[in-house]
Amino acid sequence: MNVSFEKVPGPIVRPLAPAFGAEVRGVDLRALDETGFEAIQAALNRYSVIVLPDQELSPPDQINFTKRLGPLHPKFFNPQTSVPGFVELSVLSNMKVDGRPIGDADAGRFWHSDMAFKKIPDIYSLLYALEVPVRDGEVLGDTLFASTAAAYDGLPAAMKKRISGLTAIHSIMTTFGKRKQVSEEKRQELPDVEHPVVRTHPITGRKCIYVSEGHTASIVGMPEDESRELLKLLHEHTIQPQYMYRHKWRVGDLLIWDNCATLHRAEHDYGDIPRRMHRGGVLGSVPV
Repeated sequence: MNVSFEKVPGPIVRPLAPAFGAEVRGVDLRALDETGFEAIQAALNRYSVIVLPDQELSPPDQINFTKRLGPLHPKFFNPQTSVPGFVELSVLSNMKVDGRPIGDADAGRFWHSDMAFKKIPDIYSLLYALEVPVRDGEVLGDTLFASTAAAYDGLPAAMKKRISGLTAIHSIMTTFGKRKQVSEEKRQELPDVEHPVVRTHPITGRKCIYVSEGHTASIVGMPEDESRELLKLLHEHTIQPQYMYRHKWRVGDLLIWDNCATLHRAEHDYGDIPRRMHRGGVLGSVPV
């Protein structure tokens, strides 16, 4: 694919993959004026996943920038893995201090959209790389993305008609509950929710496939075997190579992604090699 730098006010935007994804250079998020911020917003709406490399962000810096995108959504599940002193950010890491984990080492093993098992999911996630695992010169721990908007556009007309108006049950127990103990109190706090199978993006108006292997339990009103088969078909369609972007991390990367327009999955191929990142979330709206 031929790519070229696209000059926008302040930042320089470079597409990274055919369907979506872009690198945004020429900005320091600690001193970002309104023109630069609007250019970043425009790039995020257009490309769904953007990386801003070479940032030097303290937790307050990351929080202040995240607030400009919308209301913060503190990580709910394990407050013990928050950045010390900053509940707005959570730590994703396999590292330990005095034998105790400093963060969540197991996040993102399955394709998912962040917080889809809540009535009001996150619209954006922001992940900042502090330590990146490397083995023999090769960067490990990539994050993979699939464009649910491009995947919907690529569906046959008959399939679009078939899934129009359907809803699905999303549950914290779909995969997370199978891997970790979830208390009855937490299950009561996070009951299953029902969302449309095809979601309309609240800003761009694009239609997006809104089911995933990580959080979607079943199609409402459909026999179990038919529901399972339809979810499998939609999943396999969405993660085809033409709808994919693989991010190879560098220290100082701030990656922002749109949880309506994409799914993502983390590679856990680095074992005990240190990896440490800070995650923030922006509260979205009820999917329609």
